[in-house]
Amino acid sequence: MRKTTLFLIAGVVALVLVLSSVFIVDEREKALVLQFGQIRDVKEDPGLAFKIPLIQDVVRYDDRILSLDTDPIEVTPSDDRRLVVDAFARYRIADVEQFRRAVGVGGVRAAESRLISILTTQTRAVLGSDGVTSNT
Repeated sequence: MRKTTLFLIAGVVALVLVLSSVFIVDEREKALVLQFGQIRDVKEDPGLAFKIPLIQDVVRYDDRILSLDTDPIEVTPSDDRRLVVDAFARYRIADVEQFRRAVGVGGVRAAESRLISILTTQTRAVLGSDGVTSNT
């Protein structure tokens, strides 16, 4: 009875370790395998992949074209009209390793907050310039 219980517990522990070492990379994503926060491997091909349980983590990034919309921006060009403008951007994460190094742990949310700031600033700069006037 005692040996059976011991084998059963060892079997369950082994099964949990095997199942936690396997992960699936979807065809619409790319994955980074991190070991103690450092990038160890990049998985770009879809399919079954392996990691060391409890030591390595997997971070997934969407490989599709992502969209980013800003809140409406109120701009007053040089001819003193009031414009309310919506801006948007479309982007794709081409290199997940470089993306992870650039934005860090914040991931897509940190990148989108940077992109919104850049998009808002550039929209204001273009619409506030002297070249944007109407003939009406």
